[in-house]
Amino acid sequence: MKIISFESARVTRLFPLEEFAPASGANSPSIVNLIAERYGFSIVPTITTREDLNKKGLVFGMGHFQFGGQPLVVTEFAIYTDGLAAVAERSEWAEAFLDDVISWVKTELGFREISSGIRKLYSSSVVVDFESSPSSLVRQFKQIAEFISVRTVTVASDRKQMNFARLDFEIDIRTLAGQAAISKFVLERRAGVGFEQERYFSSAPMTTADHLQTLEEIERVAASV
Repeated sequence: MKIISFESARVTRLFPLEEFAPASGANSPSIVNLIAERYGFSIVPTITTREDLNKKGLVFGMGHFQFGGQPLVVTEFAIYTDGLAAVAERSEWAEAFLDDVISWVKTELGFREISSGIRKLYSSSVVVDFESSPSSLVRQFKQIAEFISVRTVTVASDRKQMNFARLDFEIDIRTLAGQAAISKFVLERRAGVGFEQERYFSSAPMTTADHLQTLEEIERVAASV
């Protein structure tokens, strides 16, 4: 498997913001400006009412910070009443940014330790090339594809062959107590790339590292069939 690109990764930390904020209260416009200045965000939220904050959160865009001796881009940073979220190219970068901003606001702005615990959610997306086609995962793929292809009507004068295009998995939402939604695991052909090339876009509710390991394991299974 060859990694073509890291598309994005989102890390969400869920906790009551009221536990995290200073006990004496926080000057929201001042904090927004300080965060924007420290991380160079080019998109800065405008605070209007408390209701807007509760509904939409405070969303910053296109900032940067240092991690491992190199400057990295933070595509998005959001503050909600039930936690924080960051988007970067890889989940370890988004995680590192959240560690940095949390440590900084504790030290400089009087924010507090969170007493009730933190839950973490992840999502990541990548583009990869496979050496072994995922179509091999479907035992009778060729027969099934032929059943479909022979009956498929298109505007072309000759018959076109159907091929493997997408694989996805999801959790029964009814089993997720209190969680409104969770990302699917999706593996689908990269839009605009010919089917002769086994190039796929994949998104998953995982860290970037776990996501790549999962894709490698899928390819290993496909190669062994």
